[in-house]
Amino acid sequence: RASSRSIADVHAMLATLTIGSLAMTAPKARVSSASKVVMSDRPNALPFFGSSTILDGSMVGDYGFDPLGLSKTDLNLGSANEKDRSQAYVLRDYREAELRHGRLAMLAALAWPVQELFNPVLSRVLREPNYLAQIGGKSPSVLNGGLGLGPVPYTIAAFALLIAAVDIYSIQLKKEVGENWLPGDFGFDPLKVLGGASLEAKRDMQEKELNNGRLAMVAITTYVIEEFLGKAPVIALNPFFFKPIYEYPAFQDFMNAAFQVSSFRTD
Repeated sequence: RASSRSIADVHAMLATLTIGSLAMTAPKARVSSASKVVMSDRPNALPFFGSSTILDGSMVGDYGFDPLGLSKTDLNLGSANEKDRSQAYVLRDYREAELRHGRLAMLAALAWPVQELFNPVLSRVLREPNYLAQIGGKSPSVLNGGLGLGPVPYTIAAFALLIAAVDIYSIQLKKEVGENWLPGDFGFDPLKVLGGASLEAKRDMQEKELNNGRLAMVAITTYVIEEFLGKAPVIALNPFFFKPIYEYPAFQDFMNAAFQVSSFRTD
């Protein structure tokens, strides 16, 4: 019960924080703010590991947490022709990878329980098979299985192609902008959230996105482990967070009276 309570706390934090998260950074902030702001009073997450010369607090979201010293190592997952990259460039490359994973995790952390909640209803409304029922109502994953069910393989393939397209665009963008490219900035800000914002406001919103993404990565990992160990959907293991509105009698009565939606009836 204690572990379930701690997991539930993670879910509650995720639901609160992801409301204000941004998916992309502003297109006008091409020059990295890492070279503009230095935070000398940066907290050191693990003081007993010592401080890192590259993690000096100038980058948004830098809390001094790098116990394995990965910021000093160039894994060079890109082109083999880029062997002499500066530490600052490598660190920004890692930051872009973190942003991508965080953005995908925020989408996944929302989509995971949503599909478990609404798949039974949508399958009845659309008269389609309830694929999740074949794996106990859990979301398809490597541990849960179900990756070969229905449209799941095609969905995975579509996301893989989308990620590949983003990666190709990112490589081209880095070449065009040069040394001052900003991690995660793909010029996508249709609502102009950061247009004309001050440097401090931009850093604040970027840090919120990072923190939400980090929490989402923890949450989605928790979902996978919880369902594998609990042998039940995450919405069943934490019903107080995920009880859908269509299960409330008042909502069922309204839908049945107004739209004659028989799929909302539970009797």
